[in-house]
Amino acid sequence: MKDMMLRLAVAVTLLAAAGTASAAPAWKYVRNIGMWQFVVVEPRVSADTGTFMQAVRAICTPGRACMVVFWSDAAAVPASMPMTHAQQQAVVARYLHNPTGVHDELLLRCRADEPAGSRCLR
Repeated sequence: MKDMMLRLAVAVTLLAAAGTASAAPAWKYVRNIGMWQFVVVEPRVSADTGTFMQAVRAICTPGRACMVVFWSDAAAVPASMPMTHAQQQAVVARYLHNPTGVHDELLLRCRADEPAGSRCLR
């Protein structure tokens, strides 16, 4: 009976560990340059607002201005400013928060079928 309980405890521990590993965030903080925070997201989530906001909540300090730029290709993240045109074109999303106003906005890269005038990154 003791042996069975030990095996059960090991199995439960392994299952819990496997569940934790799969819950790893699909984004990675890379660096900041000035007030800009740079993040890479896995390509499979490059249009998932939930993933972007998870990163924003982890990176931004409540009550403070925050600017986060997201790429799905780590090679496109700039090491210095200004960004090149290619680096700007590789951005998949941008988040801006201004606590002194009512500005809290996440913009995603526009889809090809996005109507003109839509709020998105062009």
